[in-house]
Amino acid sequence: MINYEDAEKALEFLKNTDVSFAKSRALKDALDESKKTVAAIQFMDATGSAAERQQIALSSEAYITHLDKMESATMDFETLKNRRMTAALQIEMWRSINSNMKKGNI
Repeated sequence: MINYEDAEKALEFLKNTDVSFAKSRALKDALDESKKTVAAIQFMDATGSAAERQQIALSSEAYITHLDKMESATMDFETLKNRRMTAALQIEMWRSINSNMKKGNI
């Protein structure tokens, strides 16, 4: 059963990760937005028909590196988001248990 200390730790975690969560989200969003720009730059540097240039751009080292950064940022963001959700659920569970104990239901 969750106790007060667990709920307090969960609340501290939420408070301590506000800024890092926002930064993680911002990085993820920025990388998502710049994906087309990276592809466009690689397209401009390539030679051949439009279809060939597109394939060269999408298989370029710069584009693949960008996709790797996107994957890493998304993983970091989603992990932190899930950990924060778990902490919020722990707090809600503690509140529910505490309320039921006061009412004599537990």
